Amino acid sequence: MRVSRAGDLVVGEWPERVEAVALLEASGAMLAWNVLADGDLPAARVHDPDLASEWLWEIYGRATDGILSGADEVTVPADGDWRVRVACRVVAQLNWAEAWWPASVVAGVPALDLGTLRAERVINLSIVEHLLDDLDAVTGALAVLPPGVHPDLVERLTVLAENYGVVLPAGVAPGRADYALAAGGPAAAGGTTVYTGTSIVDWTLVPPGAVDAGAPAEWAVVRRQGVTALEVAVPAGPRPVARLIARFGDIEVVLDEVDDLGRLTGSAPVPATVLLLPPDRRVVSVHAPGFAAPAVLDPGTAVRQAEIIAYALSRVGSAAATLTERTAG
Repeated sequence: MRVSRAGDLVVGEWPERVEAVALLEASGAMLAWNVLADGDLPAARVHDPDLASEWLWEIYGRATDGILSGADEVTVPADGDWRVRVACRVVAQLNWAEAWWPASVVAGVPALDLGTLRAERVINLSIVEHLLDDLDAVTGALAVLPPGVHPDLVERLTVLAENYGVVLPAGVAPGRADYALAAGGPAAAGGTTVYTGTSIVDWTLVPPGAVDAGAPAEWAVVRRQGVTALEVAVPAGPRPVARLIARFGDIEVVLDEVDDLGRLTGSAPVPATVLLLPPDRRVVSVHAPGFAAPAVLDPGTAVRQAEIIAYALSRVGSAAATLTERTAG
């Protein structure tokens, strides 16, 4: 692995795509895995070598001495006790899943059970708590577990809670609620639909799980009683929000109503000149309040998001995945 020293000490190749990073913040360093790449070794960004030196050897073995003493490249041994590294990988993977899992009815990606995710994560946190900044991470996570834990985790979770002297919240037991959504276009009752279209929703501009990750925003320009309006609908995800904002050029549409199909919808008047827009400018972008409003959508966004959806589908039912991922849905 290559080691660079420009500000922080960086080990390996730090992932560039934010939606593909499985991250674990530890004492003195951050570990990152690229979920789209093969391999067990994480990249590391070390900002305090003294603190990181106390545990980094459990990730890189005897290569750690070279990493901390100035080597440009190191070789991490294949053999060794990598139990801590494996647990770190699971915690990071579940951190990624909570933030980026692309639950989608349209794409066929089932939603994750949040209770199981957080229970599986706290079990693995207990293995790696010695390298965390937060010494109360395990007890804090146990105290606020949501209901819906997978049956395979209940016994381990109960023992862990007893060992830490924590009373588990009521309802931390098997069970979950599914969600179902239907697809369809914005209604244009009583009017004439002039244009319709769909636009991809950039996941980085909305909270995790707020939208169906495989479904686009659907829009229609409608003429009704002499007024031209833009109507937008966005299929909700497993963790819907109360309000989103859609932009069509300089026009802003507040999406804060829920229709019969469970979509966030909204409508706003637009000038009749919108009918003259060329096809390449008829694009709706969607973001959540508090997130940066989008500029021009990167044409590569659709490809990148399709890769994440394909990756998530490969994890469902896979023996190599976390329990949370392989039992999704």
